[in-house]
Amino acid sequence: MSTSLVAEWEGQPVPFWRDLWSVPALEVHDRIGSTNDRARELADDGWGAYTTVIADEQTSGRGRSGAPWLSEPGAGLLISVLLPAAPATHLSLLVGLAAAEAIERVCPGLRPRIEWPNDVTLSDRKVAGILCEGAGRLVVAGLGINTREPVGGFPAELAERATSLERAARGRPDRATLAGALLAALRGRLAGTGPRLSLDERLALSERDALEGREVETAQHGRGRAVGIAEDGALVLERPDGTRVHVRAGHVRPAG
Repeated sequence: MSTSLVAEWEGQPVPFWRDLWSVPALEVHDRIGSTNDRARELADDGWGAYTTVIADEQTSGRGRSGAPWLSEPGAGLLISVLLPAAPATHLSLLVGLAAAEAIERVCPGLRPRIEWPNDVTLSDRKVAGILCEGAGRLVVAGLGINTREPVGGFPAELAERATSLERAARGRPDRATLAGALLAALRGRLAGTGPRLSLDERLALSERDALEGREVETAQHGRGRAVGIAEDGALVLERPDGTRVHVRAGHVRPAG
């Protein structure tokens, strides 16, 4: 893995951010293969929850199902955080909720929404992706949040479905402020969370659910209408015959 640690980030020594955010350990790299992979190594070395890895660029960043994640140098907040273990789909949704809340705190005019199971959107365009993976007794949550447009714009295959905070907010947010807001939101959302989503958590997700009430295509169960999120984090799909099924895996996208 090609990597290079930096001593300063966003105008301050790295220990300044570690202490400000009250995390056990913080690494910032100018270039790394995958922040998730490095966070998992730190978990193996005994570091605890909220240990954090940030990079300006990833050479092997990945999203769901191993899809590559575009990570032009300095164009986003690329961050992985070790978290207490929780059910995978359940945790991805709470991480998404925390990310949406952090974005809204840093960019008050925006209203981010969550597209099941692991994307954050603005006006139906993806602004952040989440990948949660096992890390021993912990889980590593990796997030890529597009803070600015790539030089020359997004690639053709992403141009119609991706956006950035810079575009949506008409100003580039400070990445350190966003990272701090994200860590605070994660702590708040994961404090006391149980094996199933609580009523309050489900209501918060429903308020930001980008798919609820829409026709969607699913890999497992075909086409239907998304009608909410179940206690276990599954997407509830109402099929054309009126029956309902819980979608727990596979690709889901808005129909049409």
